[in-house]
Parts: sequence; C-alpha cells; structure tokens
Amino acid sequence: MALPTLKTNLDLLNDLDQTPPTGNYYKFIIFPYAAPFGTLLEEIVKTFTWDRNWFINNTTKTITLLASSQAERTAILHETLVRERDNKTFQLLRKWSGELFPVYGPNKELILSIEKVAAPLFGVLTYGVQLLAYQESHDSENGVKIWISKRAETKRRFPGMLDSTVGGCMPTGETPFECLVRECEEEVSFPPALTRQYAKACGTINYLYLLDERSGGELGCFSPEIQFLYEMKVPEDVKPVPGDDEVAEIVLMDVEQIKEELAKGSFTPANGCVVLDFFIRHGILTFENEPDYVEIASRLHRVMDLHTA
Repeated sequence: MALPTLKTNLDLLNDLDQTPPTGNYYKFIIFPYAAPFGTLLEEIVKTFTWDRNWFINNTTKTITLLASSQAERTAILHETLVRERDNKTFQLLRKWSGELFPVYGPNKELILSIEKVAAPLFGVLTYGVQLLAYQESHDSENGVKIWISKRAETKRRFPGMLDSTVGGCMPTGETPFECLVRECEEEVSFPPALTRQYAKACGTINYLYLLDERSGGELGCFSPEIQFLYEMKVPEDVKPVPGDDEVAEIVLMDVEQIKEELAKGSFTPANGCVVLDFFIRHGILTFENEPDYVEIASRLHRVMDLHTA
C-alpha cells in the first residue's frame, strides 16, 4: 500500500490562501458605495430570486443592494436569505445559525449584518479569533508544548480535524478580544479572568479561501477571512477542558508532534496556518529551516481588496 503524501508548509498555505480560477463572477455592491463588498459566483446569482430591492447589471457583472440605511440593508438581505432558505435553494442555508456577521464600510462603519452561513454566497469578508495556549517545556526540543483541540465529528465544517486551542467567529457587536473571552469560556472552560490576564494579541492572518467538499455548501464560493490571533502562556496547572459539544478533546502536544500532524493534513486549513504563524513568531520556523519561508511569512498576511473593520 502506498504511503500517504505528506504536505509541506507551503502546501498548507496553498490549501488556505487561494487564487480563484478564471470564471464569471459578479461583484456585490451596496448603494451608495462604489467599491465592492464581495464576490458572487455567476451560478449563485442566477439561482437567487431577486426582488425590486436588488439591481442586476449583466454588463458590468454587478449586483447592487438598493437601500439607504444599515437597518434597511440588513432587513432586505435577511428577507432575501430567508426566502431562499425556506425554498431550500442553497446547501449553505440548511445550517442556518441565526448568528449575524458584520460588513464594514470605507470608514469602518457597520454597513449591514449577514447571516453567518450565508456569507460565502455573497463572498463578504468575515472575522474570527484564534488562540494557541502553550506551556514552557524543558523536556521538549523547542521548549514549548501547545494545547491542540480536535473538532467534534458533528461539526458542519471540517469535522474531526485539529484546531487551535480556541477559535470562533466574531459576530456583529463584539470586539475581537471580547469574542475571545467568550469563546474561551464556552469552548475550553477558561474563566474570563484567566483569559484577560494571560491572552496576548499577536496580529492577524488574512486569506482568501474557496469552499471545498470539507467546508459544506456550494463549492467555489469566496470566503475571504481575517483571523485575529492570540496566544496564552499558561501555568502547568491550567488545563483546558471542553466546555461544549463542538470540541471532542484537547491534547497537549510538543512541536514535533504538531509538525507530524501538519504534514499529514490533520489540521483545518485556517488553523494549520495559525500554527505556522506561531512557529514564525517563536523562531521555530526560520529562513534557515524552511525553503519557502519568505513566501509563507508574506502570504499569511494577504492584503485584502475589501473594506475591513
């Protein structure tokens, strides 16, 4: 039996940060703004039932939401999505969450909110938080061990794959750090005071992901994302414990174990790259030991062509 092909670190990045194939795409415009807020596949545009609140221009390949306020835009978009959900038009909408994602304008103002699972249908930029909790370890080669979570098999996206210690989507109305505090308590039973004391902000990773079979939903939809990164050096007596049914288990791994799992493709695309960014920050991944170091270090921070928070 042939041995499985191991992934390089650049393979891991290419799995996450992707270049769309040549095709027909429509830009999502929100009146009265000129710059697009997302990208829709042509087949998605043709499948939607659009009412008078939307203007489709097949010449310029744009779809424009016609509304004048944040509340009106959100309401129109919600009504459009509920109609398609009830008609069972799109696979993505079958996992309706009731959780809203923010869409920001040129001055970082909230333009509208969109149902979480529908964001890839419009290709809008979404946000999340990721935390790696680690301990100093004098008996491991690189001096650290990291708490790694395994996703429950019941998860809609990437069931059973490995994650950062804590991760979650950032909904409308939350800042990244407050989102992290909430997720830490829900997912790994960290008291808010512990997170506030030890968690440190470490920047972001930014990427364009195209939905595949592991994602669940319409293939090829654009999913541009920004993940706010945090790390937490925790005392040895602090042990994360799954706090909900989204986490199957949490295991303390040394760097060599994590490298093996990365090479086997055990991590979700985003969290594999969260780990790579941690390795770069801590000098574990360097120019001397990684042939694609410059490309990886640069592309983990893709420059977005959409308005950001």
